Amino acid sequence: MSQFRDLTLLPLSTTEQLVIACDSSAGIGAKQADMVSVPTEVMSAYCLRVPLLELLCFGAQPLMVIDTVGNEMQPTGKLVIAGLRQELAKADLAELPLNGSTEDNMTTITTSVGVTVIGKSALKQRKQYASLLIYQLGTPYVGEQVVAHLDTIFAYQEVRQLQQIGGVVDLLPVGSKGIRNEMDQLAATQKLTPKWVVPVDAEFSQSAGPATVLLIALVPAAQAELQRAFPTARLIAKLEAQ
Repeated sequence: MSQFRDLTLLPLSTTEQLVIACDSSAGIGAKQADMVSVPTEVMSAYCLRVPLLELLCFGAQPLMVIDTVGNEMQPTGKLVIAGLRQELAKADLAELPLNGSTEDNMTTITTSVGVTVIGKSALKQRKQYASLLIYQLGTPYVGEQVVAHLDTIFAYQEVRQLQQIGGVVDLLPVGSKGIRNEMDQLAATQKLTPKWVVPVDAEFSQSAGPATVLLIALVPAAQAELQRAFPTARLIAKLEAQ
């Protein structure tokens, strides 16, 4: 077993491995003491979005979703499940099995949900590159900002479109740790040093909530194709050898 960024990798054979990702949400929902008030289905959908994107960007095939709801089944648990199924449908994974548990012994006044996604992928050796360009797709949003910008946040179909561009070698969704932290992870994976080509301001340290930003690593030869396909993506850094 090994760890790759936020993923746990468990070999199944000499050719395949399990890939596991998880996320949680608390204080966001429709209960009386929640800090951010949003429909429960929206909260659970975006809680699933983070680990689902992590698996898809890694190139894994999702196999099942597990939800652990720290609230009663009716109505919160039912609404959580509805949101998860809606999000799976958006990702063209409507038939994925869903299992989980709820808290029906205690009365709760805040919403709490954990989501785990289990998938599988081929065992693969990661190729090293002499230099890469890093593009940013999306804007970091968190809490009520997410609700205000639901229609502009990048979709699963865009991730799949990016994976069809031959020169795109890595995709990394950005969550609560921010762009700068994920850039460091990208650089460490490639054994390269990041060199920013834009001013590094507060945006690069703030949370991107439920993966509202995607970092795209590509070889320089693919730059023109990426810019044609994703004109809103912006070049923010280069990864180069020291």
